[in-house]
Amino acid sequence: MKIASLLRKISVTATGAVAGLLLATSAHAGLDDLRGAWINVDDSTRGITKVVIGGEGAHPTLNTWGACHPNDCDWGEVSAMPLASSVSASPLSAERVMARYDKSHATSLVSAYLHGDKLIIENATDFKDGRTDTFYRYTLKRMPVSIPPIIQPNPILPLLPLLPLLPVESNLDQLEGAWINIDDDTRGVTKIRVVVDGAAVKVKAWGSCHPNDCNWGWTQGIPLTDSVGAHPTTAKRIMAKWDQGFATRTMVLKRYGHKLIAEVTTVYTDGRSDRFNTYIFR
Repeated sequence: MKIASLLRKISVTATGAVAGLLLATSAHAGLDDLRGAWINVDDSTRGITKVVIGGEGAHPTLNTWGACHPNDCDWGEVSAMPLASSVSASPLSAERVMARYDKSHATSLVSAYLHGDKLIIENATDFKDGRTDTFYRYTLKRMPVSIPPIIQPNPILPLLPLLPLLPVESNLDQLEGAWINIDDDTRGVTKIRVVVDGAAVKVKAWGSCHPNDCNWGWTQGIPLTDSVGAHPTTAKRIMAKWDQGFATRTMVLKRYGHKLIAEVTTVYTDGRSDRFNTYIFR
């Protein structure tokens, strides 16, 4: 995935009414609903074991622990970014937070959102030692303790909400093609073109504009695999990024049956609230 370089250029994406195909997440969650201590439902996980979401107001923090022996490894507490569902929404209404961890051997992007009464953690890792980059999803349950808010003095840019749990059904070559949004009236991404050549990927996207759609141009696609040792061609997800000056957009693509799901995170540089949207393509 090369998040090291990718994360220098990053941001990431799901919106509402996605035609009965997805959306089984909590309806009106906000930052206060995310805050607390959460533990993995899988006691034997070899990944993230627990997290604490703290902070105050619109400035959340994330503390993450990974499976180690004899004790879990504390990744430390870092500032997290709230992602609201629309440009005009308050960061306090964000249904997802995202944080970045820079370690000597890897860079990890961790996002968290609610799914019912569970917390879903998604972890994309870019290894610096030659291992294949990975993407993992974990389900956590709330620990029966009260975590006091931690005051975060510096305001943080909002960044990511709400993503439904979707079974991913494809490998890299199955993401290739020309894809059109199922919503002809979308005000977001209207179409996508994906070109796959072995482990090399290119992605082009178009956004809704008048009188013609706006061409975002070609950008490199980053395959995200399910395990460290997996070959990039087995990846079920692709990540791509566009820096448009007024905004940085990061897109994650995955197949769902015959459809393509695009999850897009937009980080604005002009003061608008950052947002996260999901689009479905045929």
